[in-house]
Formats: sequence, C-alpha cells, structure tokens
Amino acid sequence: MTDAPYRLLGGPGSPYSLKLRAALRYRRLPHHWIVPTGYLNSPGSELAKAGKATIPVLQFPEDGSYHADTTPLIYALEARHPGQRSLIPDDPADAFLAHLIEDFADEFLVNALFVFRWVSPEDLAFSPRRQLQGWLGTMPAAQFEAFVAKFMERQTAQIPIAGGGPGNKPLLEMFYRELLDAIETLVTESRYLFGTRPSLAEIGLFGQLSQMAIDHSASRIMKAAAPRAFQWVQDLDDASGIDGHWRQPGDPAPAGLGRILDIVMRYYMPYAQACTEAATSGREKTECTMNGVAFSFVPRPYTAKAILWLQDEFTRLDDAARVRVLTALNHPQAEAWLTPAEGAAPAPAHLPC
Repeated sequence: MTDAPYRLLGGPGSPYSLKLRAALRYRRLPHHWIVPTGYLNSPGSELAKAGKATIPVLQFPEDGSYHADTTPLIYALEARHPGQRSLIPDDPADAFLAHLIEDFADEFLVNALFVFRWVSPEDLAFSPRRQLQGWLGTMPAAQFEAFVAKFMERQTAQIPIAGGGPGNKPLLEMFYRELLDAIETLVTESRYLFGTRPSLAEIGLFGQLSQMAIDHSASRIMKAAAPRAFQWVQDLDDASGIDGHWRQPGDPAPAGLGRILDIVMRYYMPYAQACTEAATSGREKTECTMNGVAFSFVPRPYTAKAILWLQDEFTRLDDAARVRVLTALNHPQAEAWLTPAEGAAPAPAHLPC
C-alpha cells in the first residue's frame, strides 16, 4: 500500500458514486473526487480508455488500475485497510444484517429513485438538466439541450428494468414513505443502526437517499414527511468526524432497525426471489407480490448475484449468529430465502471487476 490518494471517478447525480465517496470519507482514506469531463463515457474519455461503461470507477494508486462495482469495492477497501474505521460491524450477525440492508438499498430502493426521477413532467424537467450540469459544466444552451434530449432518451429506456414502469409508482411511493418513517423512528433513539458509528448499511441507504433528497418529487416528500431523515441523509455525506463504537451482542437494537428490516423482508426479499427465479428460468419479465400488490418488472441479473452472495454469507455464519439474524428478521420465510437452493451454483467471487 502507498500513501498516494485513490482517484474516484463519479458524478453528482450518481447514487453509487456518492455512496463510495461517503465510504472513503468516513474511513478517512485519501482520495480525489473526479467528475470526468465530457458526456458519460464518450470516445477518448478516461472512462472509455479504462474500459468502464458506468460510474463510479475507483483508480488504485499503486498501479493505476481501474475498478468498478461499489459493494465489492467497499469490501476490497476493508481488506486493503484493515482496522481503519471499518464499515463492517464486529459482530457477525450485525455484519450480515448491514450487508443485507446495503443490498436492499442498491437493488430495490434504486427502483423508487429511478421511477420518481424519470416519470413525472416536473422531474423530467429538472433531473437531466441538474445531472448534466454536473457533468458538462459551461456550455451554450442549445448544445446543452441536445445533450439533455440524448440523456433523457437513454435513461427513460431503462425504466422497465429500473423500477418496472409508471404503473409501479404508487407501490414504490408507499414503500418510500414507509422507509422514511422508519428512519424518523430510528433517530428518536439512535443516530445509527448498529452502534454509535455508521456501517455499510447506512452508507448504502445514503447513496440512494442522497439523490432522493435532491430530485424534485422525492425531495418534496422527504422534506414534508421526514425532515429529520432529510438531515440524517445530509450528515452521512461526510461522517469523517464521527468516532463511535459498535453495539455488543445482547445490546438492545433501536426500533428503527427492526422497522427497516421489516421493510427489507416485505419488499426486497420477494423482489430478489423473483429476480433469482427469473434468472434460473430465463424469463425476460417477471412479477412478485408486495403487501398484496403485484409488482411487474424486468429482472436484473445482478440482483440474483447479490442474493447468492448473501446466501453464501448466511451459510458461513455459526449457529448462534444465524439465530440472531433470523430473530432480527422476524419473518417466517427468512431462513428459506437465505438458504441456497439444493444444487444451486456457488456464489460468484465477490471481487471488484
């Protein structure tokens, strides 16, 4: 390892970029925040030369290599900087729950972010212009609007995969309000979920909520219904000044943790199971039921991979830790959902690409 800084290539409208930046900031790992110039990965750009199609991308200082995929990267940084303000709780059960919540944010909360951002006329007027200003900077209006049109076409084409479409918006708004209310409950007892310091879970939630606190419709809901959650999100952007400790086994959990885990089990796990079954059967479209409401969508293969990682981690826990996890989840199907199917393929290597 060297003392040279990492280079984080990201964008201000990217939830995963801000998630990884928040992780680096909390851990006090030297880094430079780089917003690549030009339109996304245009030919000749640094991203294109690195062979990366999306942000964020983290460049390692020793060899200049480029790496993507925030969850494996956060674990890679744990291995590269052991004992340095870790984001992984010491207790194995809490470490598993933190990863579960982070996956829920990455794989399901993003659906609400995307549908809010790319469906209503007000959001379509605001979101692409706000994001592209962060990328492109100074530019004549006509040229800028041409980029806006191109960007909108690209993003709205992703709606069937990211959120399933406008028909899912009422369910996603109900879910979003439930999550905000759970965070409002959390902050009446505790600033964080697993002690007095942030974990992987908070960093994952922050990534998506950092954008929903800005985007037109989602921000309006957050500010009106959950002002304390709004500030909780702002505080996580840079928690480098926080010095805290993990809770110990047997310490009571804040009520907000139980409420968030209940939401994870009612929304994310049925969705993830549907993604896994679709990946196995080769279906291009699938659906699941959440709170008695049908949710139709195009499944993402990555969600099935994320569940394989979680199942692998669950099987590696000792008996006592598994009992603590299942007690915290408090759902009749939790063990079945977290146990690999008989004959299932092994989890893929959890390494940055």
